[in-house]
Amino acid sequence: MTLTRANTEFLLEARVGPLMTAAGMSDTVGETSLALNDPIGRAIRQLGHAVASVVLVTDADVAQITDAEIDEFLDVATLCTLEAILGNLDDVDIVVGPRSEKLNQLAQQVERKADRLRTALAATYGYGLAAPAAGYIQKDIAEHE
Repeated sequence: MTLTRANTEFLLEARVGPLMTAAGMSDTVGETSLALNDPIGRAIRQLGHAVASVVLVTDADVAQITDAEIDEFLDVATLCTLEAILGNLDDVDIVVGPRSEKLNQLAQQVERKADRLRTALAATYGYGLAAPAAGYIQKDIAEHE
């Protein structure tokens, strides 16, 4: 099955569409969501493929994703979308005398959701896991007068 841009957008909007709307990311031209260009493009590049244009990801770009990569691609694209949502949520908590408004709760919810997805990506695909490093410590002593 070849994945298309429209299929990808549909699935991403099913996963995080209400959060995109709350963050003001519901801009579309025709059937294409402009807000999803960067998250979809980043996910394609993170899987080792290239896109013809970082500004407008096309069906040909998405078609590079193999059947074996679809789940990983959608999870990475979802994480990239959540990170974009976080960048657009700029509401902060307000306290004026006895009155307070907790406006930052949505951003905190999105951050927790992104953290859970990062953990799942690390467990499933090894994302975010640093390669073991090895080395040695050398003692360099200089003798002075």
